[in-house]
Amino acid sequence: MSPPNTSRDLSRSPDVQSPGLSDRVPPRVACLQNRFLTGWLRLPNELKHHVFGFLSLSDVVSFSNVSLSFRAFALRCLRHRLTLLTEPYDLPLYLLLLILDRTNTVISGSLALELVHPTGLIPNNLDFFCPNQEADEICSFLFTKGYDPVPDTVIRPLIIDDVPGHNCIEAVCTLRHSVKGSIIHVVVSTSSSPLAPIFSAHSTFLMNFISANAVYSCYPSLTERCTGVRNVTDKMVAVQPRREQDQEKYLHRGFSFVEGCPPLSDTAPHVVGETCLHVTRTLIDPSMVVLPFDMFRSSAQFWPKTEWRLGCQLQLSDEEIVTAETLIEVYCDGTDHWMHGNNLGRVSLAERALLSTLPPIT
Repeated sequence: MSPPNTSRDLSRSPDVQSPGLSDRVPPRVACLQNRFLTGWLRLPNELKHHVFGFLSLSDVVSFSNVSLSFRAFALRCLRHRLTLLTEPYDLPLYLLLLILDRTNTVISGSLALELVHPTGLIPNNLDFFCPNQEADEICSFLFTKGYDPVPDTVIRPLIIDDVPGHNCIEAVCTLRHSVKGSIIHVVVSTSSSPLAPIFSAHSTFLMNFISANAVYSCYPSLTERCTGVRNVTDKMVAVQPRREQDQEKYLHRGFSFVEGCPPLSDTAPHVVGETCLHVTRTLIDPSMVVLPFDMFRSSAQFWPKTEWRLGCQLQLSDEEIVTAETLIEVYCDGTDHWMHGNNLGRVSLAERALLSTLPPIT
């Protein structure tokens, strides 16, 4: 059921402030908040929608926390933004969210990035990320919507990017709409979690995704400054051509890379924050930004539970600096869980012990 129409409340209601809000903040801050509310309510609806088109996901979440009527307006605007981004693919939003829900699939890539951080970019394709057991179902669904498979031309010599299972990608199916010509990529995960390939991406730019229930941004403060940190997923392969091409693509789009944190050692203090590459992350971290599509919810977990740690550097006791690759852990059933990475057997005991000393992110 769609959220109720609250446009009248937004434009005429004399007080949409949350109960007790002024009691929880200093008087000066409350005065500024009241000024904002008063000014916002006086704006024409057309201007409100125009302004909202420039807001990043964290700003949308802050806006929606003002009151229930503000949350309803924020969700309508975000759904409208998502509808515009997916319009070229001839998949109505209701149908799109339905297939995401039935197959536990998510949308990531450039389209998700544009949703959480609007820049005016028009994505070239739509990227679905699905669990390893759902590939047939989602591809069959797309066949019924006018999409045809595009043959995968093998280019010799093969490179590391072509190896099945590398970077948690079992396979990539490319489909083209028979009339519109729009392109959809179905990225099949090696895991029961569709998120494993996302956390194996080349940088934090791409660690945003859309599920059937919410929109997620894993590194919001970095992404909203058009910056990101490179992610090392394979220290045994110095050059991964497609990853380098993708990184160059985002540099041309105005993004830039920043250094993460210094190597972790047991002799020097280490600050744990959003740019820390060593800490194990989850979808319920304080630094995550999540907006559920349900206006009566303030959080949305994703199953199966998936944790990740980016590629990072470690300084061992003999002063040697080594690279630790990306690791993803998926909790499948009860205490059963699986580790995903490119060279799991090469994580030494010294590296494991050093990483275990980190406190959780705050």
